[in-house]
Amino acid sequence: MKKIFMSIALCAATVFGATSAFAQEESSCNTQCKVGLELKSTEVWRGVQRGSGPAFKPTFEVKAGGFSIGAEGTMCTGEELGFESNIYAKYRFPFDLSIELTDYYEGGNWLGMNFDNIAATHSIEPALRYQYGKLEFFAALNIMEDKKCDFYGQVSYDFNIFKVGIGAGEGVYTTSPVYHNGGDFAICNISISKSTALQVTDKFILPIEGGVVLNPSTERFYAYAAIKFAN
Repeated sequence: MKKIFMSIALCAATVFGATSAFAQEESSCNTQCKVGLELKSTEVWRGVQRGSGPAFKPTFEVKAGGFSIGAEGTMCTGEELGFESNIYAKYRFPFDLSIELTDYYEGGNWLGMNFDNIAATHSIEPALRYQYGKLEFFAALNIMEDKKCDFYGQVSYDFNIFKVGIGAGEGVYTTSPVYHNGGDFAICNISISKSTALQVTDKFILPIEGGVVLNPSTERFYAYAAIKFAN
């Protein structure tokens, strides 16, 4: 348990240390506060379906310069409920590299019964993201209870007409949802998606997104559509 908290502290120090170092260069930056809501037909995350039925995904974020901190949630409405309420901190450097730290919470006592089993309801994920034009690289390490760590990496490219992503991971990303076997490192997320805007009226434009996802490791295929609202 102590090692998990040491990992959390180290990740937090990395994020906030880098932020303080570069924040000095942001002599004048406007602070922005954004809220949003996404309605999604099926919640698919890195090749894995979360819950069942349509999902509501609220977001809240405060951004100043390259630094942002926020919260995002997921509530699935089908028979198999899926719940998430996550908080995160990010810093994007001027050369398009971002460092991120996310706390994933999926229900139960938020602070644990007596702080001893807080890792049973939380997982911590440090991540790196690099944007090079329309090409994006992403790598993350999800740290869970009992010192279990699942790696996930993805490369994506925006072709304008659609966006293609290929991701590989281990553990939760490649474990069969039926037989509960597997879990070895493998390609788990091949996705094609498209974001556009639907002209409803002369003054009302509705941002929408749709896509398909194949997880070759678990042999699962998903299609989804989403409507996004944001200020």
